[in-house]
Amino acid sequence: MLHSDAPLVVVEAAAGCGKTWTAAKFAKEMSARLTYERVLLLSHTHGACGEFHRRCVGPGLRIDVETCDSFALKVVGPYAAALGLPYPFDHLVGRPGLPFETIRAKAVDLVQRSPTVARLISARYPVIILDEHQDASLSQHQLVMTLMTVGGSRLRVFGDPMQALHSGSREDYVDWDTLWASCSDRWQLTEPKRWNEAPELGKWITAARTKLKAGGSIGLHDAPSEVRVRPETGLAGRKKLKNPRLAGEILHAFLDDGHGRAAVIAHMSDMVRALAQAASWRAGVNEGAVLEHLDRLLSEAEKEAGTAADVAAGFLTFASDIGSGFPKALRESLGSRVGAQLNLVRAGASQSPWLHALEPIYAEPSHRGLATAMERLIRNPPAGYRIRLRDHAAALRAIGWTDDPRGHLHALSRLRRQRSLPQLSTSTVHKAKGLEFRRVLVCPADAQQYPSGAYGARLFYVAISRATHQLTIVTDALSPMVHLQ
Repeated sequence: MLHSDAPLVVVEAAAGCGKTWTAAKFAKEMSARLTYERVLLLSHTHGACGEFHRRCVGPGLRIDVETCDSFALKVVGPYAAALGLPYPFDHLVGRPGLPFETIRAKAVDLVQRSPTVARLISARYPVIILDEHQDASLSQHQLVMTLMTVGGSRLRVFGDPMQALHSGSREDYVDWDTLWASCSDRWQLTEPKRWNEAPELGKWITAARTKLKAGGSIGLHDAPSEVRVRPETGLAGRKKLKNPRLAGEILHAFLDDGHGRAAVIAHMSDMVRALAQAASWRAGVNEGAVLEHLDRLLSEAEKEAGTAADVAAGFLTFASDIGSGFPKALRESLGSRVGAQLNLVRAGASQSPWLHALEPIYAEPSHRGLATAMERLIRNPPAGYRIRLRDHAAALRAIGWTDDPRGHLHALSRLRRQRSLPQLSTSTVHKAKGLEFRRVLVCPADAQQYPSGAYGARLFYVAISRATHQLTIVTDALSPMVHLQ
């Protein structure tokens, strides 16, 4: 079916049923048939692209792997001036004045108004594979559909509506049910390949998907031995742990009990950090390919009215976000010394190392000053301070060598997507999506992390389906989740 001449084939694949394997295999088979053209494989995250790079990019293979947004950038790049975009504009993308949605809309407008452009793109990419298309925005969907209808590309669409993790209006995203009903051919992958060594776990998770998709709840009474449930009371709030000591005991017991890759998964990023801290940072935070704290810092530094004081204050917030051992009282005392000039008069022993790190920012309140400040913080960390999000720190230090920090940050993201995760990690559901772990601890599995409704059900399904051999679920009697019974 995938090799047919049908213009549009849609494949719905539940988690663990071989979507990535099938898409990569098809890409390699089509690559072997091409002489001058190439296969285009689009996904939404650098992490997913990294997985496809590992599986289907190499010598002799005519396959290009891109994120949907990076592809849109390449489409509009040569026509930026005609589209009313500044040039060069790569370093502006993602800022408030030039969001990615603008680039996507411009790309759609270009191929719809200029059929020749659409045909040129399709001549290079006669086959386009779309991964995780349930998360495609309307403009991302319109772009590839235009390449099909106008340019002649054949689309092979893979997705799972139960793994759609956008919480916004459904009107902003592709309607999977309509796409499924209107396609030329359709195919469902239902065999749970991820659980070949734990078939009962695979059957239970597959059945759980059916129940959650229908708006029902998962029964724990019939869970196989690979699923362990630990009921607790009052463990956590929405973003913080109410009982860090108990959480630490749960986490250490989980991390000690077994081998292979293991992950602790929660929804809220603040909760993920709290869990990592409760586990004494034995399982580091999965930072993903997009470094949100650094992106926020650069956005603040790029403001036209920004001063050295603003940039320095942003750096202190960044240091707090990516590290531990930086007490609130110390941050507040440093705030009183960050003004038009850096106040070094009678600085205390705890303040001096931080003020020393901030000096380059006052000398050059730009990304270079920030990079030098990070360099000083890495080389001479203040007493008690530890950097926990190491990729954030390394990326900030690296952008000091470039005139285009945004472009360099995007390049670093593309490189980082090929890294492998450590054996032990804590992760948000969003950043765990597309990954798998031998053992998974969903903690806390409560109404705060997984709210009622379809969105909460999808979050919980993605979380539990990451486990290949063992799944542990920590419930909370004071915040019961409607998706469990």
